[in-house]
Amino acid sequence: MKGKSSIPSDRMNLLQLIKNKKLNKLIRYSWWENEDAMEHCEIAPDEVFSLTAGPLLLYCESGLVIGAASEPSRNSIVVWVEKDETGFLKYDSIEQDTDLYPIDAVDYTYSNPYWIQIVGQHIKAISIIKCDPQNALFEELPNEVGVEIVMENEMKFILSHGLHNDSDDFSVIAPSQLEIGIIANLRFFSC
Repeated sequence: MKGKSSIPSDRMNLLQLIKNKKLNKLIRYSWWENEDAMEHCEIAPDEVFSLTAGPLLLYCESGLVIGAASEPSRNSIVVWVEKDETGFLKYDSIEQDTDLYPIDAVDYTYSNPYWIQIVGQHIKAISIIKCDPQNALFEELPNEVGVEIVMENEMKFILSHGLHNDSDDFSVIAPSQLEIGIIANLRFFSC
């Protein structure tokens, strides 16, 4: 199961594997420390978890840890196995990267209460979000700009490739943060 990062449609088995699993933790690995992230990204303290730059790790109760980030050259989200259920860790682990700064989804300063309702819940459904190509240069790209994850309590979050501001930045957002002008160009495909 372990492997390099791939677009979500290439990792359908992995996405299906985490369905019905309990999500124990969500940790964002920021390129900057909290205050620096606020300055670089021009965001409020409680938006750092969601909108800073850097990958996300999803920790399942089973021990499986999934990574997610953006790959602008593919106009897509990418996912990978960071740690398998036996505890085998990827050789270039994000957790051990001293250049990244962990921010927990349930941090009371650098996150917001929305995420507390996500962590500790079981994953109920997953959808891949594709967008229509913006121009001819994007037509050959996967354009898998998001993965929507629905929890057992119906709370949702999106692993997003710029869906909050029409950029090529990775973010972890609530559906309410989708940029209005983008929504009409999005298509959701259940895993």
